[in-house]
Amino acid sequence: MTKTITIQLPPMPAPRPRFSRFGTHNPKKYTDYKAVISGVAAPVFAPTVRPVELEVTFYMPIPSSLSKTKKMSMDGRHHIKRPDSDNLLKSVKDALNGIAYRDDSQVCVTKTRKIYSFEPRTTISITVL
Repeated sequence: MTKTITIQLPPMPAPRPRFSRFGTHNPKKYTDYKAVISGVAAPVFAPTVRPVELEVTFYMPIPSSLSKTKKMSMDGRHHIKRPDSDNLLKSVKDALNGIAYRDDSQVCVTKTRKIYSFEPRTTISITVL
């Protein structure tokens, strides 16, 4: 059975943790982003102990510096610039830890896409194998 959710925020990659004399921490913006994903996912998914397939489509914002014609042609095309898809995927996997699966090591199959869109968002589908 496959369940799908959509996060209505621009995709955000996982940053490198910051080190201080008080330990390690992530930026507040990133922690808030993960909290939104967790909040949307919690009512839909239940933690499983079985292996899962994770399919994520990242709809990336179209650069505002482009002309209107160029923007129109970019909609729906593959996004081949930074951030890397693996950094984007890491933020989603971390946010779903304990919500859709007990640990992200259970994710056995991943499908990731980055596409330009006028409506930046993230679509997440999980199938229990």
